[in-house]
Amino acid sequence: MIVPTRNEAGNVMPLLNRVDAALSGMAAEVLFVDDSTDHTPQTVESVRRNFNVTVRLYHRAPAVRWGGLGGAVVDGLRSARSPYAVVMDGDLQHPPEALRTLYDAAVANQADMVIASRYRGNGDAAGLANGMRRFVSSGASLVSRLVFPRRLRGVTDVMSGFFLVRVGALHLDNLQPSGYKILLELLVRMDKISVAEIPYSFAKRHTGESNASVLEGLRFVRHLFWLRVPRAARFALVGATGLLPNVLGTAALVLLGLHYTVAAIAATQIANGWNFLGCELLVWPDKKGSWRHRIGPFMLLNSSDLFLRLPLLAFFVEKWGLSVMAGTLLTLAIAFALRFLLIDRLVYRRRGKKATGHLPETAIMVEREAFENVLAEHTA
Repeated sequence: MIVPTRNEAGNVMPLLNRVDAALSGMAAEVLFVDDSTDHTPQTVESVRRNFNVTVRLYHRAPAVRWGGLGGAVVDGLRSARSPYAVVMDGDLQHPPEALRTLYDAAVANQADMVIASRYRGNGDAAGLANGMRRFVSSGASLVSRLVFPRRLRGVTDVMSGFFLVRVGALHLDNLQPSGYKILLELLVRMDKISVAEIPYSFAKRHTGESNASVLEGLRFVRHLFWLRVPRAARFALVGATGLLPNVLGTAALVLLGLHYTVAAIAATQIANGWNFLGCELLVWPDKKGSWRHRIGPFMLLNSSDLFLRLPLLAFFVEKWGLSVMAGTLLTLAIAFALRFLLIDRLVYRRRGKKATGHLPETAIMVEREAFENVLAEHTA
């Protein structure tokens, strides 16, 4: 079980007690991936040896808390040592008593994923705090199915945070999670997977406060956009919005008496700043580190295309007799493909994933072998 936690100290003991009882006789482990600012990690450490299930803790330092809850889940999946992993919240809204049912459904259906659904059969969402939360949850599921009708066919609870996956079916390097809805990311990016569902009743929180918020809702909408629209198309959309300040700025500066080449240089800097903001928010969701390290190279690369555009602009204006505005549009279109390639490779290049607080790979392999030996004994 991968349990992403944030300030859940009061839920640790009740959760582990119920998990231990629900999985009596099974080889299992609980991995808390923790982003807390309270004493949740100390609580886990103090009680983790009191149970039959193995309990592990990975407390993510602030500098490596990438991807929100979704990033925590991916970090947990990287350290998974069993054939199946269950993702569940730590607040007891996901009943541990359903863990065996999830596993049994995966084995019986030979499924790569089994989703615990609030909207299948006799399941219910009574634990959602109020009518607005229920409306948002069901509405988000509906919108997701409309955006991805083929991928999400047959899935009744796209917003579920309680599900089982076969670890071998995952390609973790392809995932780009943002916020707390990791299931949608997995369903869209996993190819040719078999999915089953079981009903369950979503309970009220045991203690603590929900992480749901207006900000998380906006992150979900943005994530849906990222998943649906290819990166190059998003880059083109951002670039298209940058045409307005670029073209109008150039024309305005020419009217003020500047030579058109000087006006083009000045207007390009305004457009570059606008485009950088759009790329940060909409085009590269998997970026790492501070924007301060990217803005310099971004502005430099975007400005360097002037070495291509200015001679072309002069040629179009002086030789072809085009207007400054038409020439500017044409040179921007020519430079688009080259800019996208350079920015993607040099500014937002994706470095290999580094372990950020995980067990060393050699230790993971040794522990995985030991865990599989225990699993084989129980299976026998």
